[in-house]
Amino acid sequence: MRRGLMGGLVLGTALVAVMLQTGGVWAKDTVRARFAEYSTKTGPFFQELADQFNAANPDIEVKVEYLPWPEMQQQLMTDISAGTAPDISHMATRWMAGFAADGALAPIDDLMSPGFADTFVPTYLDLQKQDGQTWGLPIAASARGLFYNKDLFERAGVTEIPTTWDEAFEAAKKISALGGDIYGMGLQGKDLDTEGYWFYSLWTHGGSIIGPDGKSGFASPEAVAATENYLRFISEGLAQPGVTGSSREDLQNLFAAGKLGMVLSGPWFNAQLAEQGKDVEYGIAHIPVATTEATYGVTDTIAIVEGSDVKPQAMKFLEFIFNEENRLAFGKLEGFVPVLKSESTEPFFTENPNMAVFLEMGPVAKFAPLLPRWEEMAEGLKSELALIYSGEVEVEAGLQAAAAKMDALLAEEQ
Repeated sequence: MRRGLMGGLVLGTALVAVMLQTGGVWAKDTVRARFAEYSTKTGPFFQELADQFNAANPDIEVKVEYLPWPEMQQQLMTDISAGTAPDISHMATRWMAGFAADGALAPIDDLMSPGFADTFVPTYLDLQKQDGQTWGLPIAASARGLFYNKDLFERAGVTEIPTTWDEAFEAAKKISALGGDIYGMGLQGKDLDTEGYWFYSLWTHGGSIIGPDGKSGFASPEAVAATENYLRFISEGLAQPGVTGSSREDLQNLFAAGKLGMVLSGPWFNAQLAEQGKDVEYGIAHIPVATTEATYGVTDTIAIVEGSDVKPQAMKFLEFIFNEENRLAFGKLEGFVPVLKSESTEPFFTENPNMAVFLEMGPVAKFAPLLPRWEEMAEGLKSELALIYSGEVEVEAGLQAAAAKMDALLAEEQ
């Protein structure tokens, strides 16, 4: 009896030691995962996934955090500097290059299960790669299109959906002539993605961000024509007042209120209109063209931070949220285009005209370059565009200043 008790104590002690050494059920690994909010539904969605994952994985506890998009970049930079970054972080893909170059992100190629990478649409996963390594996963992808208000078109006598910028200009004149506080075209001049709004015009005029000589394309003849294209909407009073004070959200709110005839935006806008623009009958068309069909393609990334002590556990959670069922649910919730091959044939995307149009434009989508100092280059462009839109600087002078700053930053990287 005594020997049995002692034997049991010895066995129990050994078992406890093994469990503690191996991180067993008594020592959960905690994974902090931070997400950016696309809508008020984003945080609760990932919290529900974390709850499911935690229940199925008793040795891991995922704790979900979420922040508004405008706060994400600065907060991540602050946390990385302070050593308080989460294990998993959401970010714009265009930020990823800088974080990866600074050593803040972990390459995930060796963390992924065999075959997992093959479940993605190659176009979107390839954007997560630099220097032969994969730095994150495409948590969101979108193309952009022309949202137009059917009622305002009808009242203004516009019977054809604009396919060129000249047609959009003529339609905007008729819609703005309705009077009151109704305007033909929304133009963005402030905050996140202001440079992206300009890219619509740049690319459809045949321009490029980086020219064939490897230098900035911000001051090319095509870029000048693209900028003058927007200026005519402003100078004729066809865009909303105060373009340089208008963010993407401001434009979307005006459209949802029935005050704009046209605005350029992405598939997520459908969800906002379903809630806030129920009285607006709208359609979505391709971006108007000057010389070249194009649209702005954007991906967001979710990555594992290099300082994490639980990288394999973090990867396990990422593979859970990117399984076919969970990924499809997220795409439907927020309205993003498919990033998994299995999503691409879903009727939700292929049979819904408000989603299918974005899939149609996928082949002509262009992306911002993955350059470590791209954000500084984009900020230089945004500053000059604000001066140009407000009439403080001539088009060519402003664009040349933006190009000079970009070229200087490119030279510093070489």
